[in-house]
Amino acid sequence: MSEWFYWFGRALLNQTSRLYYRRIEVTGREHIPAAGPAILVANHPNSVADAFLLASQLTPRKINFIAKESITRAPVVGWVVRQFGLVGVARAMEYENRRELARQRNQAAIHTCIPRLLAGELLAIFGEGISTDARHLHIIRKGALRFGYAAEKAADFRLGLRWIPVGFTYSAKQHFRSDVLIRVGQPFSLADLDSDPAAHEALVLQSGTQRLQRDLEALIVNIETEGLAGLIDKLAELVANPASPLTAQVVRHQRVARAVGYFNQTRPERLTHLAEALQRYERQLARAELSDDVIRQRHPLPVLWKNLGGVLRSSLLMVLNLYGWANSFIPRWSAAFARPLARRQLPGGQMDVTKEAFFASLAAWLGAAVAFPLQTYFVYLWAEASIGFRGAAGLATVYALSLIPSWRLFVRRRDILREQLANLRDTLVFLLRPRHAVRLQVVRRRLQREVRHLLTDFEAAGPRAA
Repeated sequence: MSEWFYWFGRALLNQTSRLYYRRIEVTGREHIPAAGPAILVANHPNSVADAFLLASQLTPRKINFIAKESITRAPVVGWVVRQFGLVGVARAMEYENRRELARQRNQAAIHTCIPRLLAGELLAIFGEGISTDARHLHIIRKGALRFGYAAEKAADFRLGLRWIPVGFTYSAKQHFRSDVLIRVGQPFSLADLDSDPAAHEALVLQSGTQRLQRDLEALIVNIETEGLAGLIDKLAELVANPASPLTAQVVRHQRVARAVGYFNQTRPERLTHLAEALQRYERQLARAELSDDVIRQRHPLPVLWKNLGGVLRSSLLMVLNLYGWANSFIPRWSAAFARPLARRQLPGGQMDVTKEAFFASLAAWLGAAVAFPLQTYFVYLWAEASIGFRGAAGLATVYALSLIPSWRLFVRRRDILREQLANLRDTLVFLLRPRHAVRLQVVRRRLQREVRHLLTDFEAAGPRAA
């Protein structure tokens, strides 16, 4: 594996992730050791985006990926991912009538990874083996335990390897500039599973996989009954604080999901009553031509002045930030041009935004690769006539180093301005229809109390609710 290629590609992935996502929060980084062998085991809700984030946001250490074999065998992409240290494994769904061949190839993959683990490197694997839009965690496969167990066996069970669960949660993975939370859970080793792992391989593989299942479910919003997902999301939104950290929002969403799942089995009539009250509230919103974003504002006049001041400040900063707007003009328009070309509809009418985002990002960086050197050269030519070679070279270097940061700053300031404009619009709508808005605020607060009582009763149930 080429070292320079890996670190260059990783820096590129980091910049791409920071440009594509509005907010990336990572908790639990301290659980990833600074040295020594470990296997990161993650859920897989968002296809290639999960790999990009895992590679660039968690740790400064190099990560070797384990992924489906078809990626490594692709003509161009296969060569690229192999340079990143990716090892392919044969999935049963792709080898239905060739199980023995799949077993041989997976054994070869294990033998490839053993020296890397013995050398103290990091491996990463998506434990479910597939990526889907389901709101629940699929069954975790035993592959993650098999790789680590084989390395421990080769080291006579003295390696000290750890398995580390990693949970991804996206606020709106189908949208550009959404938020993503990455939570790193508590690591565990073979000693935590069995006092004599050498004598109980099958038991260790099973108990370790079950532990990963439980740990990953605790890190994400796991909705076992898909039909309840819409209700859970709406109830969590009612008691949410949009300004709170992503971790707090996800923990609240988890509490709501567990409470709804519990009462769906024990007292479904209570959920039915709550769902009907929520539907009545939504119908009242529609009749009044208002939105929940408008109603959630408690003190519209102070919010109005706050947002007016914020819009004015952000507008002035955006004027100053025209530097970033101009610098990134060609990459941004390259992405905008490529995005529709990659648009593909999935079964059920949903759009394949992952492929769209991938090609848009690729087009943006291709545009930057062409435009940024030319822009830097033109700055050098412009400066050389007045300040000479040395001064022009220094100015061109500073300009080149500012290109990507100014691009990111422009996108960030644009997000803030759009959010403030949306808040200002909602406040003005509230003030234009105060009678309807105040009446619906009362209804919303009543719903919030019911949701909080639901959570309190769930937690009071104690172990029976677990």
